[in-house]
Amino acid sequence: MKRLLEFDVKIIACSIDSNNTDIVDDRVVTRNCDLSKKTEVERLFDFAKQELGTIDILFANAGFAYYEKIETPNYEHIQRIYNTNVLAPIYMSELMADLNKGREYKVVITCSAMGKLPIPGYALYSSTKAALDSFFTAYRYELKNEKTVCLVYPIATKTNFFNMAGKNTPELFPVQRAESVAKSIIEGVLKDKASVYPSKIFVIINLILNRVFPFINYCYVLYAKKKFGVWIRQNSHCRHHQTERTTP
Repeated sequence: MKRLLEFDVKIIACSIDSNNTDIVDDRVVTRNCDLSKKTEVERLFDFAKQELGTIDILFANAGFAYYEKIETPNYEHIQRIYNTNVLAPIYMSELMADLNKGREYKVVITCSAMGKLPIPGYALYSSTKAALDSFFTAYRYELKNEKTVCLVYPIATKTNFFNMAGKNTPELFPVQRAESVAKSIIEGVLKDKASVYPSKIFVIINLILNRVFPFINYCYVLYAKKKFGVWIRQNSHCRHHQTERTTP
């Protein structure tokens, strides 16, 4: 958000707990919103229209993960992460299209590198990001301007993501600073890019080298699997039911 405030903007910043937003600026309006609920998404849009008149750009960055060993069937557990990570951004993109008929707008979707490279322990999270990747890759070509949708694929980022995914969740390698990711996203939007890859390492390894040496991704998954096994042994009491929280 700090990067956005370098421009002439007015921002509606929503989170399940807006008290987590530490930016104080007259141009920023914070609002509590549980994006897993359709009615709250619609209320958020109504509020934004009242405050802004129009919505020029939507950053769909809210989401959360479970770091877990799935052992017990739990429909609600699955439903909550899909409601927040998948249904909300898809529905909001439809609302943006309906609101902006006849005018240019932008939708920026955080897909995550895990949408391209699923990681053990993050099975549900990886699947939600893969769903976003697949949907928006196809949906953008249904629009008059395919670059209306910008897809972002950050690698692990230094935020509260890991702490909120589970107890003592190990960080993945490599890790980027949130400021670096934000800079890449803003630059991508300004250059009207269809896709943004904040990590050059991920581009080189996953999108280039892995095409020639397919075992590279497999080796990384084995590395992640080993860390997952250590986590399971150290946290044998932590299983399917993690505290369900979303991040801004």
